[in-house]
Amino acid sequence: MIRKIFLLIIFFSVSVIAGEDFEIKSLRIYQTGDETSFPILFRDTKITIEFDLKSDNTPNWEILFRFCDQNWEPYEDYLYANEISNTERNLWFNVLPFISDKARYHYKGTFPNENVTFPFAGKWQFYIIDPNDNDYVYGMGRFYVIKKNEVYLRTSLKSERLEGADADPASFGEIYNLKVSFRLPDTLFTQQVKNIEIIENRKISYPIIIEKTYGDMYRYYEIDGTKSLSFFAKDIQPGNEYRQVNLMNKSKYNPPKTYARFDGVDVSRKFKPGGRDFNGGSKLMNYKDEYAEYMDVEFRLRLPDNYYQDVFLVGAFNDWEVLPENLMKENDGLFTKTIELKRGIYDFQYVTADMKDDYPENENWIELEGNDWRTVNDYFIFLFYDSPELSGYDKIIGFVQIRSGRQ
Repeated sequence: MIRKIFLLIIFFSVSVIAGEDFEIKSLRIYQTGDETSFPILFRDTKITIEFDLKSDNTPNWEILFRFCDQNWEPYEDYLYANEISNTERNLWFNVLPFISDKARYHYKGTFPNENVTFPFAGKWQFYIIDPNDNDYVYGMGRFYVIKKNEVYLRTSLKSERLEGADADPASFGEIYNLKVSFRLPDTLFTQQVKNIEIIENRKISYPIIIEKTYGDMYRYYEIDGTKSLSFFAKDIQPGNEYRQVNLMNKSKYNPPKTYARFDGVDVSRKFKPGGRDFNGGSKLMNYKDEYAEYMDVEFRLRLPDNYYQDVFLVGAFNDWEVLPENLMKENDGLFTKTIELKRGIYDFQYVTADMKDDYPENENWIELEGNDWRTVNDYFIFLFYDSPELSGYDKIIGFVQIRSGRQ
């Protein structure tokens, strides 16, 4: 059984855990060749996993890959856990060029390769483990595998206003009306179609799900005959372009501590469109550069003194997850949060939520950031199917990527 030990930092679709004398930092997974990209294997693409390591010595670690159901639970059936082709052994570490107590080694690997293959279409996770004690997981991450498009997905994305609701301000009522249509081939069956799952940018933990239901006015499906289906989502808020913290300038940003915004503090952007971003990604200084250092970065947000909601700092550095450890401290209207970051450029934003029983709920992604039809977002659309193959699994049989907003 795999046991998580201590949650530290998350990068992209990656959870970082530490144990003993090792600490993984800047763990990332992305499509090989573009470090800002979404982690998906499609056609002839590959994925890259890389991270820094704080340790006195290089460990004897392995990377274990597991096929998962739609809820990210690994299948325990031996048919899906081929030990011969699901493990990368003898990881090779490079020594970082800078002298620091923050990190000492770097790993970078590309998959699939001669040791690892991904034979099933769906969701996958990787685990960085000690081969002598699999109970310790030092890092983990998520990615998608598309073998082929068995079903062609047709999409329509329209800018509309939310039906049946009066938004205040009016811009909060701006939504995208998404329609996904397809026709099943004779070899596939309507009753085994599960749902449509949509990931906006890098928000893997917050999927937009369209179930096979008729009763929801915002998300539902229609069937024409026996093989033609359409799924609708009429409540997708575009949000705003992400904020960015750019730590590349060696003259302005230096360890051990600096501010995320060099010339002041952040404020609400409810009525102000943002600039260009990485659609949720990040770009780090090359690990071979002697200035690719780590520093404590303080994020500061100024809000009215009577602002009552909790505010969370989310971004490419913590997998866009609204978690208790991402809560900002408030003092007289100034919200602050300090995190350790490697020199680079990171997309981020501020999210409001209510803390209940020490856990956030009712997350609001637009309250402090705004909502605008012109926002450029990537939407990754997956069609899941209850496949009877082998012992049965959640299979992705259709995939398409679309982009919204000004082009």
